[in-house]
Amino acid sequence: MEKSVESDANRTPRLQKTSWRHIWSISWPIFVANVTVPLVGAVDTAMMGRFPDPAFIGGVALGTMVINFLYFGLSSLRMCTTGLVAQAHGRNDEVEIENLLIRGLIIALNLGLVAILASPIILLVTGQLLAASSSVEVQMRTYVEIRLFAAPAALGNMVLLGCLFGRQQMRLCMMQIMVVNICNLLLNILFVAGFGMKINGIALASVAAQWLGFVITLSIISWQWKNVLCGLMARLFTRNPSWFDLPAFGQFFSLGADLILRTLMLLACKAIFLNSAAALGDMELAAAQLVIVMFGIIAFGLDGYAHAAEALVGDAIGRKDPAMLTLVIKRTNALAFASSFLMGLIILAVEMPIIGAFTNQQPLIELTAQHWHWVVLMPFAACLAFQMDGIFVGATRSRDMRNAMLISMAVFVALVWFAAPYGLAGLLAAFTLWLGIRGLTLWLLLPQVIRLAI
Repeated sequence: MEKSVESDANRTPRLQKTSWRHIWSISWPIFVANVTVPLVGAVDTAMMGRFPDPAFIGGVALGTMVINFLYFGLSSLRMCTTGLVAQAHGRNDEVEIENLLIRGLIIALNLGLVAILASPIILLVTGQLLAASSSVEVQMRTYVEIRLFAAPAALGNMVLLGCLFGRQQMRLCMMQIMVVNICNLLLNILFVAGFGMKINGIALASVAAQWLGFVITLSIISWQWKNVLCGLMARLFTRNPSWFDLPAFGQFFSLGADLILRTLMLLACKAIFLNSAAALGDMELAAAQLVIVMFGIIAFGLDGYAHAAEALVGDAIGRKDPAMLTLVIKRTNALAFASSFLMGLIILAVEMPIIGAFTNQQPLIELTAQHWHWVVLMPFAACLAFQMDGIFVGATRSRDMRNAMLISMAVFVALVWFAAPYGLAGLLAAFTLWLGIRGLTLWLLLPQVIRLAI
């Protein structure tokens, strides 16, 4: 009788959290929020395009690349926090959630401070690596010097976002992302069009938006999580606070190191793809860049289900509920594959309008159209990779993610070598196959995730 009661008690939250409705409810806010992400870059470019000197656009482009490289490399903060908080949430361990929030913010704010102090080194290295004219480099330096003052807030926002993902509070995640991006858009217009600022206005708008987003999100979490953060200040400064746990800090850095290596390999594969396209010619490089831009848009579209998988997989592992974990994996994957198929059909149907929005150069339009079928296939090819990333982040299996990426990168290098005689078609085939291989290498390790819930 006791077993039956326990089984019913476990079954109810499992059915609620694995329902199609619940999975959709924690996926759609990320889809909506992601719409605002590419708008910021578009407005940055449009504001700088008002000035006659093209160095302003070039400075924003290179400066944004430098900042994004820094943030993308440290995005492990968000992923580590999500997985650890999701598992603590599944165990109903609110003390550990509080500790993870504090540890994450301490690490984020200190890393951000290091980034500010290291700005001369960052600018020196980027100046040596990037081949830009002196006027573009001056604008880039101005942009990066100002943008780095947003680093503590931007990294802190990653931790706060990870905490919200982990507790499946996706609407608050949507609000945080949209607050930062919409404030950035409005401040861009105010500083440049209103106050007559130039590239310094674009950078300052980003700094203000990140700090505003950090303060607002931290305030909302403090208000929404009263039961979790009750008595926080009293415990924060006790003689032996529970958050001050060196092995726990070490866990953050261990998970983060594996994820940073995995991210660097991911960036390296994209660099190999573009470098190989550049060897084919300027037109082929331009077409490859359009494909990469489309892939970024596809990634925004598939992110919602991957983030849902992160939160729900961590929850199931925290509950030690293998039945819930299996159902979460099946249903999030099913929704993601269905969406990827629909996305591919849409990309096929609006081929020429999309290409025409990117360029008006007829030779480039024709070349891109000849290879558009690879772009149509990309949502389906990439779907499993995104879902597996979400599942392994939720399970905090960062070492598996690193090892799988190492294998898929080695296969990709071999594919690029074999594809060389086939030109751009061969290169796009190699890139599309690599997306599928990324997912398959992690899929083969999925039994290790299932065992965590047993």
